[in-house]
Amino acid sequence: MIDRLAASRLRQSLNSRIRLEARRRGVTADDIRQQYVFALLTKRLFADETDAWLLLGGNALLIRTRGGRFTRDVDLARAHGWTDVKELREELKSALSRPIDSDPFRFELLNVSPHSAPDAYDYGVLTAKADVRVLLGASEFSRFSIDITTRRHINGPVDRLTPAPIIQHETIADLPPVPTVPVENHLADKICALYELHGETRTASTRYRDLADIVRIIVNLDFDAARLSEVVDHESSRRRIPRPTALVSPSPGWERAYSIQAREFAEFPAALYSLDASLKVAAACLDEVLNGSRRQGRWDHTSAQWRD
Repeated sequence: MIDRLAASRLRQSLNSRIRLEARRRGVTADDIRQQYVFALLTKRLFADETDAWLLLGGNALLIRTRGGRFTRDVDLARAHGWTDVKELREELKSALSRPIDSDPFRFELLNVSPHSAPDAYDYGVLTAKADVRVLLGASEFSRFSIDITTRRHINGPVDRLTPAPIIQHETIADLPPVPTVPVENHLADKICALYELHGETRTASTRYRDLADIVRIIVNLDFDAARLSEVVDHESSRRRIPRPTALVSPSPGWERAYSIQAREFAEFPAALYSLDASLKVAAACLDEVLNGSRRQGRWDHTSAQWRD
């Protein structure tokens, strides 16, 4: 274990760089710290360069766009299910305790609890949550959670993306490729989530971040029209909702609420804070795929147009 003085010096150095990067990006220091810790996690979990684990959620999008929203909970899909949470605990414990020469941090698995429950949409039936503490020397550096499910609704090849280090530091200089959910799957999930109704009252979605994430994808990434249409079909069928045919507001309440929430989204362009502005960007790209008038081609984000 690193000695007390060396740990103190490293902590001070990291805290200084984290604060500087937070100021540069206009986000909180805790956001940058969590991204740094996530980078440390990738060195342990994905060191073997296998597809045993797949990164989902906001952090998968963050790796792709190299900016924007970071989620404290890491979303992972396991290639295979588990019959006992003990099996999952041992696998995680083994991965997290992997000796790493390039950094002195220790990852302590505090708890793994099953969250499995019946699901009307046959999604996420087998899930678990792991709580992790990160130690530098004898002191805690950070904590985070891992939400785990099985890779039940991810079809097609995964993408292997190498994260960009959030700060320049030797402890995260060489990060491994991370198996990541395909961008078309990510986009289809966000599109369909906008129009899913919830509970007995059939309440419209209030996940304002989903539209912001759709916009982030369109502005920053390329993707395939045919593949996206196929996954939207699959995702809408799985959720038992009509296939969306256009990007429109999920409910009247979004008009005011979205612009309020958008101001809090990390590194989200001010020009897109209004609901109309975000919907305009999203619809200009996606409507022709959703309504079936475009069946092939590739979105070119640099020119903001489809290429046949």
